[in-house]
Amino acid sequence: MLVRNPSVVIGASIVIFLALVGLFAPLLGTINPSEINPVYRNKKPGVERTIRTDDGKEERFVHRFGTDTLGRDVYSRVVYGARVSLIIGVTVAVLSVAIGLTIGLIAGYIRWLDGIIMRVMDGLMAIPAILLAM
Repeated sequence: MLVRNPSVVIGASIVIFLALVGLFAPLLGTINPSEINPVYRNKKPGVERTIRTDDGKEERFVHRFGTDTLGRDVYSRVVYGARVSLIIGVTVAVLSVAIGLTIGLIAGYIRWLDGIIMRVMDGLMAIPAILLAM
């Protein structure tokens, strides 16, 4: 059973946590992650800033992770970046399963093509990953 394996539980907990962070990003005390404010460039974590809302009220905002070289809030960019990371991860996993399933079905149903597909895969597996990375 997978629930008894601590690695599965820890991994699933991390993925669920990141999904919740991405889902509730607007509620986690963030501002627009692409808002540029040159006055607050390269500020250290914990710096406070006063923001005027649309209705004229002033609110205090704390840059928890500081700001980058364009004055954007790093915390907001990390929280909203969780959405992008999860979407890319799920998309890559779905595409990989679809491509692998298609190749496997073709190799299983067309027996003479199985040998050709296996030789191509053997050739790909013979190339060290470091060469592909370069």
